[in-house]
Amino acid sequence: MKILSLFDGISCGRAALERANIAVEDYAAFEIDKYAIKISEKNYPSIRRFGDVFEGDFTQFKGYDLLMGGSPCTYRSIAKGGRET
Repeated sequence: MKILSLFDGISCGRAALERANIAVEDYAAFEIDKYAIKISEKNYPSIRRFGDVFEGDFTQFKGYDLLMGGSPCTYRSIAKGGRET
């Protein structure tokens, strides 16, 4: 499957697919948190990373099989990181 993950975090979506024995042909991810990206890079170096979802060119993902995403919690968390609303 070809996967596009928005607000990817530490790539828990990729881990879930792996545990469900779902083969991943391509996994593209949007994430801006440098600590989450560092963990994701260590665990899944083959993920293609695209940075800020708000600046993404989504025309390049035509034909992808699955869109997944985690709701950004930083707006509501005490961390107050990420993009301001």
